[in-house]
Amino acid sequence: MRSLIVAALIALLAPAAAHAGVFAERAALTHGIAGDERYVFTTEPGIGSAARVVVLDRTSGREVATLPPPRGGFKLPFTLRVPRSGRLVVLDNGGFPPVGPPVVYDYAYGAQRGRFSARLARTVDFKGLPLQFAEDVEVLPTGEYVVSESIAGGLWLIGRDGRIRRGLVPDAGAPPLPRLGPCPLLGSTTVGGLPFSAPGGFAPGAGSLAVRGGELYFSSSCEGGIYRVPLKVLLDARRPAAARAAQIATVSPRQFPFESLKGITFNRWDPRDPWLYAGDPFRLSLVRVHSVTGRREVLSTDARLYDFTVSTAFLPPQRRGGPNPLVTASDQEYRWTATNAAITTDQLRPPFVLAQYWPPRR
Repeated sequence: MRSLIVAALIALLAPAAAHAGVFAERAALTHGIAGDERYVFTTEPGIGSAARVVVLDRTSGREVATLPPPRGGFKLPFTLRVPRSGRLVVLDNGGFPPVGPPVVYDYAYGAQRGRFSARLARTVDFKGLPLQFAEDVEVLPTGEYVVSESIAGGLWLIGRDGRIRRGLVPDAGAPPLPRLGPCPLLGSTTVGGLPFSAPGGFAPGAGSLAVRGGELYFSSSCEGGIYRVPLKVLLDARRPAAARAAQIATVSPRQFPFESLKGITFNRWDPRDPWLYAGDPFRLSLVRVHSVTGRREVLSTDARLYDFTVSTAFLPPQRRGGPNPLVTASDQEYRWTATNAAITTDQLRPPFVLAQYWPPRR
């Protein structure tokens, strides 16, 4: 009887209709986000401040710790994954503009005597390999990692043993692979009332990553839209990369001249949910894309909450049947001269908002 009463109370507390709100406000620019039942992690890449990964209390949004940095410190902590509670994956780029190879760090973390603690468990360095700027890291069902590289355009793999191998990467001297490579992006648009044009007229290739079942989904600033490739195709090193790249399928084609769906993610705690959730930064909104039909829906156009959203992550329920929110990070890239060639002075507007969105209860 007591368990039934508790379940009923949880159901009442879970939101019946979708709504969004502020999770936390940060003085420093944020980019990546991930979390578990107790903590939310966000990257502060060091634009105008020290580069670090911050640990926030999931209930209050209050900062409780910072992740211990690797030797030499973080260069540009970018995106995050929590494949399971107690394990945090950090993609650290070589800097901005790109000045070095990316590094992927694995941390083991937990709480000791009520306080957050963490240790660096594994380091995978891409030094010596042709990666200029890595956009994202995703954990596959096999326990392997895939890293997207956006300047040459490609998908790299990290084995469970930490060894790096080529997934879908162009051979030396070969042209970029279809759907994965960069391209020119000329012209301009308006974002949040400001003019925007891509620096150098350049649109990066393979970007945000998400996995569901036997498929890897990815977005691209060059191509716009969302695409997918079977994992068996990605992992099949016996066949040439160009032949395998031909099996990339379109999930949702480009809808706007300037389009880059960022932070694409599935709700892995709801296997019935077929939607990919993402930031639509050029329209300062949160959207979702049906992974089968490609149909899009706009979930929120609150420009304060989704001020150029670049990263999203679903948090697990804190208790059985409890709410399962989506948290997001926005970095106001259209207000920074390094990423917007149409403005001459930085116009960043702190605080940077981490938002949370509760899908409607089924």
